[in-house]
Amino acid sequence: MEDTTMTELMFKRDEKGLAGLKKKYSRLLMKITLGILKSPEDAEECVNDALYAVWNSIPPDKPEKLLPYVCKIARRRAIDRLRYNNAAARDPGLLTELDDCIPSNCDIQDTAEKTELASAINAWVKTLSAKHQKLFVLRYFSMYEIKDAAHGAGMTVTAATTALSRMKVSLKEYLIKGGFFNG
Repeated sequence: MEDTTMTELMFKRDEKGLAGLKKKYSRLLMKITLGILKSPEDAEECVNDALYAVWNSIPPDKPEKLLPYVCKIARRRAIDRLRYNNAAARDPGLLTELDDCIPSNCDIQDTAEKTELASAINAWVKTLSAKHQKLFVLRYFSMYEIKDAAHGAGMTVTAATTALSRMKVSLKEYLIKGGFFNG
């Protein structure tokens, strides 16, 4: 079933749209949420929560591109769950990995939601080679482990680690030049 058909069906409150969405994208959503959470049970719950959230948001929303819309919702659910799971341990791990190149007075997830900063980061990502774009997105959007992101980008772990380190420096410099923070 095509994405536009699924969106139209859900907009008309026809459950066939949701069933088609689940059938077509459940595996991808599971991979995204599992990459963040590392717990199959939590990941599956986040996928179900995301599908329910999509069902509840269409209408009034009518996304032009369904896949990014659904992935973003699933990713947010997984990050929220990760924060909840790590609240007692106070170990945010990957969620703070970019803190040294994002303005320090901001929480990365809240900041990324602000249109201006998100636009700046997107513009910076577009300056990267296709391989580095893929690596950056796999690591910091999909939250893959470095070895999995490296594999997905067709790189060795060492090359990926070096590239990510250089990208963080480059991103920080780009954001400083853009006036987002003073170092």
